[in-house]
Amino acid sequence: MGKRELRQLSKAELYQRATEHEVPGRSKMSREELVDALTRAGRGRKKSAA
Repeated sequence: MGKRELRQLSKAELYQRATEHEVPGRSKMSREELVDALTRAGRGRKKSAA
């Protein structure tokens, strides 16, 4: 999921995804910080899977 799609989600949905990706510090992140962290998490995940 790209940044554009993530921006369409609510903060609660972003937080849930951050929990699933085990993003550190997610409880103190703003909505935009969650979007950035999830974008980075998604990129790292794709590289490790390939």
